[in-house]
Amino acid sequence: MANLQHIRRRIKSVKNIQKITNAMDMIARSRFNAAREALLSNLPYVAKTKEIMRRVVGQMRGREYEHPFLKTRDELIAEQKEADGKFLFIVIASDKGLAGSFSSNVFKEAHDTIEYDGTGENNSMDDDGDDENFHKKNFDALNAVKPIATRTQKQQRQVSATGGIARATAHQGGGGNSGANLQVAREYNDAAYIDGIEIITVGRKATLHFQQRGYNVIKSYHGISERPQYRYAKEIADLVMERYASGEIIDVTLIYTQFKSAISCVPDDVTLLPLVTDDYAKSNANLKEEYIYEPDVVSILDKFLPRRIATRIYGAMLHSAASELSSRMNAMSNATDNAQELVGRLNLFYNKVRQAGITNEINEIVGGANALE
Repeated sequence: MANLQHIRRRIKSVKNIQKITNAMDMIARSRFNAAREALLSNLPYVAKTKEIMRRVVGQMRGREYEHPFLKTRDELIAEQKEADGKFLFIVIASDKGLAGSFSSNVFKEAHDTIEYDGTGENNSMDDDGDDENFHKKNFDALNAVKPIATRTQKQQRQVSATGGIARATAHQGGGGNSGANLQVAREYNDAAYIDGIEIITVGRKATLHFQQRGYNVIKSYHGISERPQYRYAKEIADLVMERYASGEIIDVTLIYTQFKSAISCVPDDVTLLPLVTDDYAKSNANLKEEYIYEPDVVSILDKFLPRRIATRIYGAMLHSAASELSSRMNAMSNATDNAQELVGRLNLFYNKVRQAGITNEINEIVGGANALE
């Protein structure tokens, strides 16, 4: 029979844990409100910078002007044949745990993107995470790589950078065969798998995750996942623009968690560099107005483009902060509810054991009295 003292200690322990999770839930809830307000305040600015960028790039069409960050699809096709730079990934996760599957979902999305082999359909998402072009990756491990004509430019560059070696991936939500596929791909060519990749991490969890797996983490930021600041986003933007302009890297991808609601957060990846002007041309098809820029459109673009890239990184950090806090809030709320349910079951078990002990004592007394007769 279970010891009553042991059950009482366990009930007390669960109640103490319940108090901690309840306190963490309230703290996360208050911080979440602040993070959501910061995100909502930043959204109009992001939308306006996107509109300005679309109009300015639209004005540049037909001019004899080359910018290192702006490429047409034809230019990308020509450059990818001679490109020998690396791929840079910016991964935004959390500094602390106890946030449910927040960080693990980001890492799944990161590996799906980093280890992409070009065998599935991949519709590049809009630069601000719009849903109409959401990534769909249908992986069939180590099948024949799709013909060049059917791949997007980013897929072709990723496959070309590893000499056409198939790289493992899984569906965005995480596939059952992702671990086995990854192991097979690394057995093919581990050097090509790792050496052509550089990673910038935001959050201690992301840094530890990729360092333990042998990736080259060139820069890491800790202590800002819940309270992002624009100066860090600008610092990251300056670093990636400098390395891209020098030719050290040929592609920059941002991986973060897009905040949709307090109960819905979706991992996402967007291409920061290069910017494909053909995409802006499609969005400019319905624009009739023309603007006169002072001093001139070239100067505006040179000054505005770095700010636009920094704004996109900062927006992703705000999305990630709101997503992290909502995930932690939900996780701690569920933990508190589970602790309450466990305490109820333990109390019922305690009463049953206690009642059984009383019944046993009564039986012993009655049995002893009958023996004396």
